[in-house]
Amino acid sequence: MRVAHVDPADMTDAQRALYDRYATGPRATPDNPFLLVAPDGRLQGPPAIWVLSPTFGSALQQIGAAVRFGSALPARACEIAILLVGHHHRSPFELYAHERAGAAAGLTPADLAALADGKDPADLTEVESAVLRSTRAILDHGTLDETEFREASGVLTEAGLFELVTIVGYYTMVALQLAVFDVRPPA
Repeated sequence: MRVAHVDPADMTDAQRALYDRYATGPRATPDNPFLLVAPDGRLQGPPAIWVLSPTFGSALQQIGAAVRFGSALPARACEIAILLVGHHHRSPFELYAHERAGAAAGLTPADLAALADGKDPADLTEVESAVLRSTRAILDHGTLDETEFREASGVLTEAGLFELVTIVGYYTMVALQLAVFDVRPPA
């Protein structure tokens, strides 16, 4: 990482409040596919840099919680979108975390390999196919054309498409932050 880790013992009250969001709750359960607090107590992944600015970091953690735990889209479909973003931006931490989350959501090793190779996984549901096509179009063109929009909203609903666009945008932002600060997955 390009900046020093903030030691939990040296955190301000605002930093500690943000830290506690990752050390407790759904992100810290033993069955979580990846943890954002390392065994030595340091933050890893996006929170390792979000703690530098607790005001921004707290806002981003709230969005992240909504995106990760509150979407009406099926978990497997969300993980397909996140993995496509991770591969598009070549984001090692996103791929590390969401390959695990994707497997926990039901993506097989063959599905993960297909996504890594830019191919469609086998046996996608209609919703998963719509998520895959829409995410690829958004990443490639920054938008959906009228036909793509109508097809996606027809399958996902307008609310579901809004959630998908938010997921793609959020994880694109995270990928850029991780790249600039050179945040890597655990060894």
